[in-house]
Amino acid sequence: MKRQRPPHAVHLPGLLHRLVEWVRGHDQLLVRGSAQMPLLLLSYPREGLSAARQIELAYNRTWTGLSAQLRGPYEELWPALPAMVIVLLRARNACGCLGHHHPPGTESRLARRLAAELGHPIAEIDLAYQAIRDWQPEPLAWLGVGVAAAEMRPIHFQAGALAVLMHEMEHLAFPGRSEREVRARSRQFYTDAMRELVAAELGGDYGVAWSRPL
Repeated sequence: MKRQRPPHAVHLPGLLHRLVEWVRGHDQLLVRGSAQMPLLLLSYPREGLSAARQIELAYNRTWTGLSAQLRGPYEELWPALPAMVIVLLRARNACGCLGHHHPPGTESRLARRLAAELGHPIAEIDLAYQAIRDWQPEPLAWLGVGVAAAEMRPIHFQAGALAVLMHEMEHLAFPGRSEREVRARSRQFYTDAMRELVAAELGGDYGVAWSRPL
């Protein structure tokens, strides 16, 4: 039986129209994913436009190009999230974290005002785009691909941005889950996404193959 989505997750045409009107004139970008995924409202500094465009690409194209098996563990998030998630983009967080989820009551003034004006619940996270670019969780695996680092960086940012985005949205959807559990899933997602993207875009194998000495 096909599961019905709850009313709060439906993208109402009126909501989308009001969002488009509200975003005009702001340093914000409205991003649509697949039909069941929440809208993202990326709010960024002027120097962060390139990062915002890359995250838009990751959310509405790279994600859908990944295998169903890889995307599967995160499908349960969509019914548990509101119709829109605000993503505050900054180059780095003072604490050094790649991102945070904002529990109810800790959202920014932007999120509170938008929720009040639209009459719909709004969730919020932040991502540190430059810190994600500099993040190197698996440096040896990069070497194993055998291509220049410049060719790997765009793929890494796509996989890294998606991993951090899914990590923080999982915390929003299921606040009772431990950081350890959520981090293990997002780290595995990063590894598997890199493997798929490197194979598709560079025709290479991601990782380090170890052989036993003779």
